[in-house]
Amino acid sequence: MSEETEPKKPKKSRKKINWTTDKIMSTSALFISVISLIALLYQSYLAREENKLTQMQQSASVLPHLNQWYSEYGNNFKFVIGNKGVGPAFIEDVEIELDAKHKFNNTDDLFDYIFKNTKGLDTIPYLRNTLIKGFVLSANEQINVLEINNAKNLDFVKELLSKKTILYKITYKDVYGTKWLLSNENYSNNSSTIPVLLDE
Repeated sequence: MSEETEPKKPKKSRKKINWTTDKIMSTSALFISVISLIALLYQSYLAREENKLTQMQQSASVLPHLNQWYSEYGNNFKFVIGNKGVGPAFIEDVEIELDAKHKFNNTDDLFDYIFKNTKGLDTIPYLRNTLIKGFVLSANEQINVLEINNAKNLDFVKELLSKKTILYKITYKDVYGTKWLLSNENYSNNSSTIPVLLDE
């Protein structure tokens, strides 16, 4: 018996790339272009990050920070709103609600109403300053929205005022147009409030 042998398959011939000077030059140019594109994209990313950081630094350098507090010295009592930041605060809106019944858009009308319509306060002299839309509060400036001087019965006045529920929302902007909100609606202690950044 003779063994049958399978015919040998012909070997596939590999095509050799003929590296001519033109092909080497064009491949090198393509490689360099890809590397340049990657470098450009990375550079753009770094520039954007640097720009964001610069904007944050610029915003921080002009950031207003409104706050509200009470000041008492001797027979003097003040209801104060001040800017403890490093830039001016441009008041965009003032909303005040008294005892869940009466609404005001400035502090003058609020305290005029309280003092004229509250027995015991209607004879007490007081000073007031207006906080209203369009008002600009410079850095480290404060405004005494209510001031009572030399009241004989200051404790009595404070007691009457403490029985009033005054809720307020003050919307303000910095020089770059970023909006902030100072409000005491979510605070049980109205003398301590923190501004909140508003979404655009």
